[in-house]
Amino acid sequence: MPQVEKLKIFLASPSDVAKERDYVMEVINEINRTIAPSKGVILEVVSSKDTFPGYGQDGQSVLNKQIGTMKEYEIFLGIMWSRVGTPTQRAPSGTIEEFRRAARANKSHEKPEIWFYFRKLEAHLDTQEKLEQAKKVVTFKKEVQRKALTHDYNNPSNFRDRFRQDISLWLNARPNKTSPPRTAAANRIKKSSVTPTNLQPPTSRENKQKKSISTSPAADNKRKPSTTSTTKKRSLAGSRSTTCTTTSISSSGAWVMLNDNFFLTQSVNTQANQTVTLHISPTNPEQEAALRNLQPEQSYNKKQIPYAYQNDAAMMQVESVLSQSIKGKTILIVTLGPDPNSQRSSSMEINFNGYTTNQIAELRARLLLLNETPSLHEKNTYSEIDSWVEGGYNNAVKINKNIFPDLWKKLKIPPSKFLPHARLVAVYYLKMSRTVEHILELKLGIIKGNVMSVQFRGKRKSPSINQEPAVIQFQGSCPLSG
Repeated sequence: MPQVEKLKIFLASPSDVAKERDYVMEVINEINRTIAPSKGVILEVVSSKDTFPGYGQDGQSVLNKQIGTMKEYEIFLGIMWSRVGTPTQRAPSGTIEEFRRAARANKSHEKPEIWFYFRKLEAHLDTQEKLEQAKKVVTFKKEVQRKALTHDYNNPSNFRDRFRQDISLWLNARPNKTSPPRTAAANRIKKSSVTPTNLQPPTSRENKQKKSISTSPAADNKRKPSTTSTTKKRSLAGSRSTTCTTTSISSSGAWVMLNDNFFLTQSVNTQANQTVTLHISPTNPEQEAALRNLQPEQSYNKKQIPYAYQNDAAMMQVESVLSQSIKGKTILIVTLGPDPNSQRSSSMEINFNGYTTNQIAELRARLLLLNETPSLHEKNTYSEIDSWVEGGYNNAVKINKNIFPDLWKKLKIPPSKFLPHARLVAVYYLKMSRTVEHILELKLGIIKGNVMSVQFRGKRKSPSINQEPAVIQFQGSCPLSG
């Protein structure tokens, strides 16, 4: 049985950032459920709150003895806002004393790494004591920044998203000490029951068939690209490096998703009646075969396929697939019409168990894009609304897991191609699950160590004429594989 390595994080902060401290625990619990197992580690957070009564030179000295030497910790995590805290006999506050202990350990032992986050000061410092504390924060921040890179944040949720991204990138950059990378990946493939994500949501005939999808993490990041030439194993596959980086994208450009395939379009024309005409020049015989296979055999039996282009998505039916040749180059003209069954379907939303419909929609979006699950103290409540988070009733698709890891494993293409493909799939699920009506921003960022950053902002459908539609927005990071 592989050994699990415990990595200790020391959390230091004054009392005015209690929400951020809660978010640290929430993120670490999430990481311990997702990324950490595949790395053969478990993260443990230690702080002054974990100490017990004692007697010594002063209260902070008792805490220091129980905390132990700072070289035992991998990360010193400091958080500060408008207060430095209570003075000690050796420093302006306990937090500052703990930081200085960590800095000395880092200098002599190169451990722990020092991470410090500062919440931006606000203008409501209406007492002399608050002003004095704020001045001490500014002075201390200058002390830290002489030798450290710090991060500023606007509010607790902004801190949570930034810390989740930072700890995910840090952990994914660490080597897996439990077994050689190829062996560990091969074991995960053998044990995993994940099948490639099926982008085809149920039609009216298939709606009664439930999908069983495993939540096992995606595997082998170093395997050779597949050479299988089938429409489901797309010929777009190519070699990729897991440490490769690529710039962020906010648009999928000329790419289009048809069924479970992706194509580069020459033009896309959407008419007022929602009919869409696409001109596509296939890049290889497999692509051409996949497009021709969409042609309906009879006019009364048209194929229904998922469609996504830029920020639009729908369930469409294929009206025709025509071919023309220009200077020996084949152009396929695909005409899609709105699916009548999809047009008639509607989604019922209700407030449930203290959660508003907008809050439920945000939970769904976070699950879809970030693989974010509820913290432990929310689980009992969350389990009662999970069916609503998945999509309620009569939606074209259900959201019961994050979409990106399976897609990353299935496509096996470089990040520069993966990002626009992943964005199209995300647009489809966000709109077909009625999570949002309009996508205002969907930015997929740099991939490093198999972690993708996500920035999202979407507008919900207005519940009534006189009520402004809600906007869901968040940012975070999503691990693509173990």
